[in-house]
Amino acid sequence: MLELFDGPKLIGSVADINSGKSNMLYDIIEKLGKKADFNLYTYGLKFPIGEQIFSLEELEQIQNSIIIVDEAFSLLDLENRGKKKQIESTLRLLHHNNNIILFSILPENGKKFIASKFDAFIFKKCTIADFINGSMLKRIVDQYRGPEKGNCVLNIPIDKALTFDGKKYKMHDIDYHPDFDSKAQNQPILKTKKVFKKKAS
Repeated sequence: MLELFDGPKLIGSVADINSGKSNMLYDIIEKLGKKADFNLYTYGLKFPIGEQIFSLEELEQIQNSIIIVDEAFSLLDLENRGKKKQIESTLRLLHHNNNIILFSILPENGKKFIASKFDAFIFKKCTIADFINGSMLKRIVDQYRGPEKGNCVLNIPIDKALTFDGKKYKMHDIDYHPDFDSKAQNQPILKTKKVFKKKAS
């Protein structure tokens, strides 16, 4: 997957909630760190890593870096159609500033105009019906004929990720990083019921 990070580009990471997407982002960061030195900026990650940003203004000032944006729809306000030109200007500026940007979105956030800006794609488990009809993301998923694709779900295993670089699909292994698993310490909602037996009289 690291071959996607070979020069300035916009990469779209698309996944359902609870599909191992955040662990994948940490895995990418760790593997890139073993390969090369680089400036890292992040937004939206639950565990701070790299230099964190909290606004669009900060994002637009970054140069010569790798930028990981989790929950991109909240930073770019993808639901607001009136901000389409503003988002397009931001993406052009980020590319001009020599950055590699990975935006993580849900299938339903993949509107036509944002999906058309991606140079490469990374897919985790996705509900196919959630993709927007006519979007580039929907077309890419529809064309995939691997065994992971059913009628309703692109069922990528939690320890895998599917990439599409514009020419070919490729499956990659994803390592598990327990230190970055925010759900590992969750208490079970339903607990085993204790049954008390009466003592024989």
